[in-house]
Amino acid sequence: MIIYKIQCDSNTSDIWRFRHFFKTHLTIQRRTLPMAVKNTSYTLADILGEPITEQEALALIKQATDSDTFRSFNIMEEACRRKLLQFLMGKSGLSITYDSVFKHVMMPGGTTDRLEQFLSVILGEPVQIKQILPQEGSQIAESGSFIIADIIVSTRDGSIMNVEIQKIGYHFPGERASCYTADMIMRQYNYLKSRNRNFTYRDMKPVYLIVFMENSPALFHTTNQYIHKKCSYFNTDIKLNLLENIIFISLDTFESVVHNITTKQEAWLKFLTEDNPEKIVQFVNQYPEFLPYYQDIITFRKKPEELIHMFSDALREMDRNTERYMVEELNKQVEDLKAELNTTIAEKDSELAGKDALIQKLTDRLARYEQKAEETS
Repeated sequence: MIIYKIQCDSNTSDIWRFRHFFKTHLTIQRRTLPMAVKNTSYTLADILGEPITEQEALALIKQATDSDTFRSFNIMEEACRRKLLQFLMGKSGLSITYDSVFKHVMMPGGTTDRLEQFLSVILGEPVQIKQILPQEGSQIAESGSFIIADIIVSTRDGSIMNVEIQKIGYHFPGERASCYTADMIMRQYNYLKSRNRNFTYRDMKPVYLIVFMENSPALFHTTNQYIHKKCSYFNTDIKLNLLENIIFISLDTFESVVHNITTKQEAWLKFLTEDNPEKIVQFVNQYPEFLPYYQDIITFRKKPEELIHMFSDALREMDRNTERYMVEELNKQVEDLKAELNTTIAEKDSELAGKDALIQKLTDRLARYEQKAEETS
């Protein structure tokens, strides 16, 4: 038997913490039971914790934050403030695509088992992670970023994987991906060569860039496929060990085309994208193995200050980058219109030149007829 001892005062937030403490720990005990739990019908409270009122959520925010953070919360856009409150109240999910949430859920306590499962399902082959690599060392620096989560890992076979989650997909995604995989290859090359005097190119291992896009560029919307894997081959069918592997996953396309979850891969992508409470309940009852993942998200209900900073930082970065993105979009539209106008002018010029040539031809022919007419007369 495990005995828990907890002390609380009579104020509202401590009563909520006392109630939630026992709910959480009883749930933890319950999730260690055999798979017979699949017969259990889970409620939203089982998944996201006991609900509290909006007044209790606001009191929790005020109590757990300093004046600057509380001010940041109050000046948020209404939609974002409401979304944060709904999560603190236990009435809505929290997107796990934010970096701190993603790492907390995928690598609880620094373990990588969940991340291994996730990458194995996405790649369709077993992945065993050796270590999480630091971000330092990259030769590529971006002044602004649409990236909201970024993890680099090395696997037991020596491969390097970079997992990105982008709020908005970049322009020129192919060119950017090529630059990043080239950078990963050179970092690996420099690392291996500096540590192995007998280095050969055979020592080089594959690199993977896996990009999840919440809002993908328009070119990804021309198909209902949402996982795009780069395939390299030669016209002679010779087999060479090329190192770069690039995968784009369009999450918005997934949401629009997949409505019934039938595979483990679809289940993982659903977990990444779903925050609607009714659909979360339906999802967890269909795939109860994701229940502990959601219960780890509950801990952020106790960290309103971290949530506010996370939302504020993301919104600030997104506002700046969205403005830049819109300028790029407008510039692209202007360039496209200029190109279209130039093409139209060129076509018209060509058409006019053809007409001028025809007029000249007819004029010359008329002149010859007139000359002949004079000669015969």
